[in-house]
Amino acid sequence: MRIVIVDRDPAFLAPLVRDLEREGFEVTVAENISGVLSFIKTNSLHFLVADSNLLVDHSLGADVHRQSPLTRLIVLASRPSLLGMIEAISCGITDYLSRHPDSFGQLVDTILDERDRLMRWQYAILSETLGRGDKGEEKA
Repeated sequence: MRIVIVDRDPAFLAPLVRDLEREGFEVTVAENISGVLSFIKTNSLHFLVADSNLLVDHSLGADVHRQSPLTRLIVLASRPSLLGMIEAISCGITDYLSRHPDSFGQLVDTILDERDRLMRWQYAILSETLGRGDKGEEKA
């Protein structure tokens, strides 16, 4: 699975990239949103994690979903607020989490839980499709 992280803080990025690569993710780091939008024109993307300080506005959700509708978007806010969360989610952001160092585990857990959910969903669709194929062959 591919994940792009938009952040400029090496102290935050190093352990996050290390943990996600250890979990089997292909991790790309971007310094700005415009780089992400050009990246997804030619690459599939499962997750996008962006520092809220690097967002001009929350149009990122709509822009990403136009090009990659199944991408999960996670915004990290230094000072999370209810208003910020409502605005982010209403604009297509999947998760709105604190960027505080104490919340690092929550970010990784959110990504891993979502990865597992996506894998179960893909497995269920594949199993159902193969099950139909077997039944169709029996009738023929």
